[in-house]
Amino acid sequence: MSNQKYLAEESIGKLLLKYSIPAIIGMLVNALYNIVDRMFIGRIPEVGSLALTGVGITMPIMSILLAFGMLIGIGSTANISLNLGRGKRDVAEKLIGNSVTLSLIVGIAITAIGLIFLNPILNIFGASANTLFYAKEYITVILIGSTFNILSFALNST
Repeated sequence: MSNQKYLAEESIGKLLLKYSIPAIIGMLVNALYNIVDRMFIGRIPEVGSLALTGVGITMPIMSILLAFGMLIGIGSTANISLNLGRGKRDVAEKLIGNSVTLSLIVGIAITAIGLIFLNPILNIFGASANTLFYAKEYITVILIGSTFNILSFALNST
């Protein structure tokens, strides 16, 4: 059975279960990553609390990255679904390509802006002189990988 026919004929409950479980597992893994990360960082001798505060300061920035990825992914998915429903597979395929391209452009732009204006951004989010070093160390790694994160968030929806 073709995928399009399967989507048209299968019950909504089965489809919802089939396609939502991977997304739920992905969110759980992400939540566990944050929990385990904080557990290890909090136990660093002498600087654990400062390092943990530095990581906490970066959480809104990571949420912004997630928001951009979801914005692109969910918006693309709606248009892709509409075009597939209309039988316009070629338009849907172009939209997927546009989604990937936009994700790459936004990811690279956020990485560049984030790395160039790292100190002012962290200060806006509440970094102090004591926590700035730890926040910078943590968010630099996140920003370097942000293009891949945004792309994965966007493609998770599409």
